[in-house]
Amino acid sequence: MASDSNVIVPIVSFKEIPRSDWKRLPEFVARGFNGRANAVVCTHLDQVSQDNMDEQLRIVTRTFWPKDVWNTNRVIPCSSLMGLSARDLLDKSSMTKPPFEAIWNKQVVGYHVRGPLFNSLR
Repeated sequence: MASDSNVIVPIVSFKEIPRSDWKRLPEFVARGFNGRANAVVCTHLDQVSQDNMDEQLRIVTRTFWPKDVWNTNRVIPCSSLMGLSARDLLDKSSMTKPPFEAIWNKQVVGYHVRGPLFNSLR
């Protein structure tokens, strides 16, 4: 039960910030936890523009802590798992990659890169 928890950390996707339905999270947390969230994790940092990041952080902060809008330290931005996996794959394959012909099949939309790529990393 949420009211028995020490901490509740809502997760909001940066991709959802333009929408309004996530803004009900503070109400849900307050009702279930009998208090405010201590922090918020914002995901998909790797999939949104960084141009107005300060404003996006303030929007989340304003929604969860309206009296402390400038303290954006409670909002923890992070990449999506897909972004982390892609970065890991790029790092692991930085020294060698299979020839494109080994993974490309013009009859298929997707590319089967896992086998050829990881075989080339051995």
